[in-house]
Amino acid sequence: MKSDIVQVLFSSLTLLGVGGIIGGYVTYFLNRKKELEFKQLEQKERRYRSCLLFMDVYFEPENIKYLSSRHPDIHNAQDVIGYLKAEYHEMLLYASKGVILNLKKFIEAPTREHFLNAILSMRHDLWLKKYDLDLEQIRIDFDIAHPR
Repeated sequence: MKSDIVQVLFSSLTLLGVGGIIGGYVTYFLNRKKELEFKQLEQKERRYRSCLLFMDVYFEPENIKYLSSRHPDIHNAQDVIGYLKAEYHEMLLYASKGVILNLKKFIEAPTREHFLNAILSMRHDLWLKKYDLDLEQIRIDFDIAHPR
């Protein structure tokens, strides 16, 4: 009887020790995974913001002043598309399929619709994982916004 109690006690202590070690490893790997996911999200956000600035300057050349401090060699729309292509190539490493395809469409045919679709796909990739807005809800009629 006494040996059974000792054996159960010894087994329990051994199990707790092994469980603690396994728990420590699981916690470490989960924390490491979260850290890597956070870094990836941070990188995506930085790159997506950069792309948004380039696309905006393509349509609103007077906004080039926001890029001139970081990119003094940008002078026209073709320069903007050149930088956007470089961003696109870097994005191939980490961006979602939707972002890549929508940015590609914009580079090949820069339209406001492609611009807005790229923004929606970036928003979806970064935060929402679902589409809560559509193109018609975010479209601005630029003839009304900028009367000539």
